[in-house]
Amino acid sequence: FVHQSELRKHASQNDAAKGFGGKYGVQKDRVDKAAHSFDSSSEGTQYKTKIDAKGDVKNFRSRFENFGAAAEEENKKKIEEERRRRELEHKRQVEAAKKKEAAAEQLRAQEERARKEEEERKNAEIRMEEERRMEEEQRADAARRQDQEREREQRIEEEQRAAEERRLREEAQRQAEEEQRAAQRRINEERERQDEEERKRMEEVRREEERRKILSFYRDKFSLFVDRK
Repeated sequence: FVHQSELRKHASQNDAAKGFGGKYGVQKDRVDKAAHSFDSSSEGTQYKTKIDAKGDVKNFRSRFENFGAAAEEENKKKIEEERRRRELEHKRQVEAAKKKEAAAEQLRAQEERARKEEEERKNAEIRMEEERRMEEEQRADAARRQDQEREREQRIEEEQRAAEERRLREEAQRQAEEEQRAAQRRINEERERQDEEERKRMEEVRREEERRKILSFYRDKFSLFVDRK
């Protein structure tokens, strides 16, 4: 807050009919009734002065007129000084008003600059908050994607492990079946071999039996032949 005071104007500044000099001259309501201006034709005063009858009346009149001229010149000087003083006062007032306006303008500029800085600070805070929120969302998205990727990899690993276990079980089952078929094949081969050996043995026994029968037949025939002789 800046206090702004205004100088109260003189009465002559508000009304040109008041004050000394100017457009209307001396205020008429403050003129001595016994006083008259130099352009007035009436007598200035009722006071009777004693005039030296021996003196020169013309010299006295000349001195009186010179005195009036000097007073008029003095009044003119005073009026000129008052005018210059008023001009200086007006100039000071104008300069003061300009300074006050400049100060007010500077204050407004400072307030506007402060308002802009505050607005920029708030905008910067909003941008920082927005960037922070976006970074958090990005981190959350990245973490969520990592979790999803990790779950997918775990699921793939589990599927691969399950497929490997299923393959191993199938492989083991196939090997077991192959071993079982091989064992059954060996059993069948052994059984066939045993059957073949049994068949061969039986065939050998049969042949041996037939051979004995034949030998017995010829022996009997030979014995019978010998007995006949």
